[in-house]
Amino acid sequence: MFYLLSYVVILLLLLIIPCALFTTIISHKIRRSIPKFGKITRLEDAEIHWYDSGQGRPIIMLHGLGGNLRNFTYALTGRLNNDFRVIAIDRAGSGWSRRSKPVIATLQEQARIISEFIEQERIEKPLIVGHSLGGAIALAIALEHKKQISGLALICPATQPVDRVPDIFRFLNITSPTLRFFVAYTFSSFIGILTRKNTFQIAFAPEPVSENFSIEGGGDLALSSRAFIKTSEDLIFALSSAPLLAGREKELDVPIAILFGEQDKILDVKLHGQKFAKLSGAKLKILTGKGHMLPLTQPDECSNFIRGMMDKTSY
Repeated sequence: MFYLLSYVVILLLLLIIPCALFTTIISHKIRRSIPKFGKITRLEDAEIHWYDSGQGRPIIMLHGLGGNLRNFTYALTGRLNNDFRVIAIDRAGSGWSRRSKPVIATLQEQARIISEFIEQERIEKPLIVGHSLGGAIALAIALEHKKQISGLALICPATQPVDRVPDIFRFLNITSPTLRFFVAYTFSSFIGILTRKNTFQIAFAPEPVSENFSIEGGGDLALSSRAFIKTSEDLIFALSSAPLLAGREKELDVPIAILFGEQDKILDVKLHGQKFAKLSGAKLKILTGKGHMLPLTQPDECSNFIRGMMDKTSY
């Protein structure tokens, strides 16, 4: 029995050690291939990496789960920065931003950090653009820090608590910090690379994956071990904190509009779009035959949508 256990341990080590080395090498390679290219703002318990372009009335863009500011700079910011000041943010813990502790991943805490960022950088009444999970954080900002913003332009937003985690995020649904750390530094990059093509296809479906999304769109940043930990924390704390925002739609008194893909495979348009619009009075536009990654696949539609909200929120 002892010898059998010894063989099992040896086999496990022979599996884990190469995977850990592979994950370490890949993580370093990814971080080098997708470098910082924005500013850094240091807050009390977070460090925010952000890209600032253009002049005029401000727009702040918040990305979704596992994303980063390149999701917006890929195709969308350049369509707006001739007329507006466009600020794309790596949310605290995502991309090249940092956070001091996991609990900052709750929707309310992420909203607080954006509020502190707006105050520190003296950004006057920005329109908040929130994509996917960024939409949930935008709603938290509108509920808790509404005096700082002019309105919300939500793109395929998470507006309701989620009972079933989308399949492509189930690998991240790890509640134990110890297990999360172990998986992050052993198997995460290996599994991430094996499933990358399928994951991207599901996220973009039914539309094709944007060309060079891995680098120019920042897609591969999610494959690093650090990103795995932070994205898992984002998921876990979003699931636990979202119910605290549910049922507060009537408290929203800033202009809100929603743009959704009819065939979104990540978030259900009926639940997160139509139901929320009915409860909140937000204006909803649904794009026929389109999916979840609209900032990359439909930048003209997104640009026109955001411009429309800027016209409605003039001050």
